[in-house]
Amino acid sequence: MKSGNRILTSFQKFGKVLMAPVLLLPIAGILVGIGGAFSNPNLVKTMPLLGSPFLAALFKLTKDLGNVINNNIPIIFAMSIAYGFAKKEKATAAISGFIAYMGMNTILGSFLILNGTIHPDKLLTGQKMILGITTLDTGVFGGILIGLIVSALHNKYYKIELPAVLSIFNGTRFVPAVSLIVSGFVGIVLAFIFPPVQSFLNSAADFIAKTGAFGSFVYGFSERMLLPFGLHHFIYLPFFFTPLGGVKEIGGQVYEGAVNINNAILNTPNAMYDIDVSKYLMNGKVIFAMFGLAGAAFAIYRAARPENKKKIASLMIASTIPCVIMGISEPLEYSFLFVAPLLFGFHAVFSGLAYVITYLVNFNVSGSATFGGPLLSLVFNGILGADKGSNWTWVLILGPIYFVLYFFVFSFLIKKFNYLTPGREVEKVEEAEEKNDSSFNLKLVEALGGEDNISAVDACFTRLRVTLKDNSKVKNDSYFSEALNAKGVVHVDNGIQIIYGAKASIYKTELREYLNIE
Repeated sequence: MKSGNRILTSFQKFGKVLMAPVLLLPIAGILVGIGGAFSNPNLVKTMPLLGSPFLAALFKLTKDLGNVINNNIPIIFAMSIAYGFAKKEKATAAISGFIAYMGMNTILGSFLILNGTIHPDKLLTGQKMILGITTLDTGVFGGILIGLIVSALHNKYYKIELPAVLSIFNGTRFVPAVSLIVSGFVGIVLAFIFPPVQSFLNSAADFIAKTGAFGSFVYGFSERMLLPFGLHHFIYLPFFFTPLGGVKEIGGQVYEGAVNINNAILNTPNAMYDIDVSKYLMNGKVIFAMFGLAGAAFAIYRAARPENKKKIASLMIASTIPCVIMGISEPLEYSFLFVAPLLFGFHAVFSGLAYVITYLVNFNVSGSATFGGPLLSLVFNGILGADKGSNWTWVLILGPIYFVLYFFVFSFLIKKFNYLTPGREVEKVEEAEEKNDSSFNLKLVEALGGEDNISAVDACFTRLRVTLKDNSKVKNDSYFSEALNAKGVVHVDNGIQIIYGAKASIYKTELREYLNIE
């Protein structure tokens, strides 16, 4: 059991580290979306002013700026993972991640050029230029692999003491050197391994594409069901950046991965959206995040006791806004996940069905935060990208239907099973204490077994993650919800995750300051 918990904890940490580069994508998606939309030839014909030299140059620069992120995702992954897993001296780990990624690609490309697999003057699918290096495109997997290797090397050697003759490489100076050398061997190994892997991924992508509506349901349903375990990132990330999300030629160049293909479509005049790409970019989330969960929030508000309605209204509005705008649905989902798992089960099924319906009606609006989140994507990639086949008007039909569906199903189940969703407790909902109040932090530290029991404090979107020395010293889960206003608690092998919604990051900072730890 402990082994299973350790594995789950490791996966959760890995998922958290992976989110760092993913969170860079919204601004990139917005910039590319704005630049692509306002430089669209059809829109320029309608509004000739947009074709003026100044505005044309401005929109091109806007797209180019966004593509700084889009075109370099693997190396950002390499650096972020090396940084995230490093115990200390994180800056050195990040720099080593960059050096190792470049080293791996240089040796990989040079080796394949020497044996005739790559011909620089005629690159095939999966072969490309990466920061001036002709190499095999290992995509985000290459970045993740290098990040993990460098973090392991860093944690082992950042305090190393070498013989006097080599003392110039003592400590952190040894990490970039050993990372570069190891990356060369990784490049040679990948030269034998990755070409067959590319063939397998292409076959897998073809199989998944042929599953059509069924594949869409499995994708959407699984992504939601894994949310409570913090493992949902492993559903969509491979489709975002690898051939599992599609392989498509656009403007004479081949692109792999749903994000890369969609960015190419945005950047290429007259290129049309493809539903077999859009389904992996969470088009179903536009429907259930903007409308379905809003209906659920309204149902929770209506089911609250009269004396609690005002406070619950504020809570539901605060939880719904990030859900609608950025697709950050966890604060709202966690308000009913732990008190009524059946509601979450229905929500996961409805989420999967949203993907099926949007697939069948060819609804090509991305719901992923990669493109700014549901609302911004609807505006910049849907409405402004109507001529690319976004079919955004379906949201006017499906949205209200999903709002009503969620509202009536949640209302019925809450009353039938008397679920204690927010505001239905006998006691009044208490005002959350201001988290800069030391009394709150004092209670929190005591609930966690005291200051000496806390090893580290961190946070993701919605969870305050605390690493503990002894889990047995932690108070009951009910104390966290009743005295500390938590929405839920998740126990892991080496600590606890307290669900606080969008304010988790703020609580992390204040608790670190209170404990005087970095």
